[in-house]
Amino acid sequence: MSTLNGAKKVIDVLKKNQYEAYIVGGAVRDHLLRMPLTDVDITTNAKPHQVAKLFKTKPTGLKYGTVTVFMGLETYEVTTFRIDGDYLDGRHPEEVTFSDSVIEDVKRRDFTINGLLMTEKNQIIDHVEGRKDLDAKLIRTIGNPEDRFNEDALRMMRAFYFQSKLGFQIDKATRDAITNLKHRLNDVAMERMMNEMIKVLKGPYVKKAIHSMITTGVHQVLPGLEKGLLHVNQMEEVPFVDAFFALSFTLNGSIPPHWPFSNKHKHKYETAMMLANTHQDFDAYTLYTYGIDHCLLANRVNYMLGRSKNLKTKIEYDYEHLAIQSDLDLKLRATDILKLTNKKAGAWLKQLQSEMVVLVLNHKLKNEKSELEAYVLAHVK
Repeated sequence: MSTLNGAKKVIDVLKKNQYEAYIVGGAVRDHLLRMPLTDVDITTNAKPHQVAKLFKTKPTGLKYGTVTVFMGLETYEVTTFRIDGDYLDGRHPEEVTFSDSVIEDVKRRDFTINGLLMTEKNQIIDHVEGRKDLDAKLIRTIGNPEDRFNEDALRMMRAFYFQSKLGFQIDKATRDAITNLKHRLNDVAMERMMNEMIKVLKGPYVKKAIHSMITTGVHQVLPGLEKGLLHVNQMEEVPFVDAFFALSFTLNGSIPPHWPFSNKHKHKYETAMMLANTHQDFDAYTLYTYGIDHCLLANRVNYMLGRSKNLKTKIEYDYEHLAIQSDLDLKLRATDILKLTNKKAGAWLKQLQSEMVVLVLNHKLKNEKSELEAYVLAHVK
């Protein structure tokens, strides 16, 4: 976490050493909107090695002129004014030229509302009409939008993220450029796409952003999400991250391999899809087998698709009142069964435990050691 006060101390040190420096980007935007700040970035004409002479630093992006400055318990990314070369990889400039002009530095940035500067005395400096767009609640690229998106196509997704976060409209020229260049998103690393999509889904104005993704046609180039985006666009409330992905992939019929989900998340969505397609309600054995989280997610998908009622309260109650929630809850252990039957372990043992689990869950057998022992002796030859 970094604060404006700490950033002002960094700027003060730089200026006392005859350097120019400003707070830049999202921190200025959010400060003017009176929103909570996350990272506070600083831009300066001091070169990285010059910054390193004045502060405790860590080289976090020397190729692009960035060092992390430690100021007490806070950290700040301090980047030298620069002019970017060609973006041949669609993400990073091939070369960076340091500049003495903060105007040149600001003009290479993505959106006008992220191009504002602030001095250590809270003076706002605006070279790109960012203040005007902030007041008009408008997301507009700095300079030609096609140039900005050809440099880094992910900026198109970031336009939707800022719309989801702020509720602003996207400028017409910027929107038209997204429509024309949406295919370039296919060239962006899916890890970056996924991170940005998740940020879009977490915003308070996500419904607005999803509508824009559809009107620009971006929903058509997001693997497996097209039907999900079209569906939630018709809903009053957009589901949160897991429910959105589970819904989208259920409608799609599979999880496209493009998305780099963790094994845990992939398993969650696959299980929810399977349950949604095979269960309208959830009996004790299903709750026991798949767990409450997967069953709740599957029911949420079915509810959004109009297949079933919202069973959240019932599922939670039923799960809480399961006779057992794991085979470890059985009052008769595998070692007890082997000792009781004087048999060697084998497939029969797992089968027997499974039978007892089902009977206990259905209240046809009490989970008491004496009753379980009696069942074992009656059914094992």
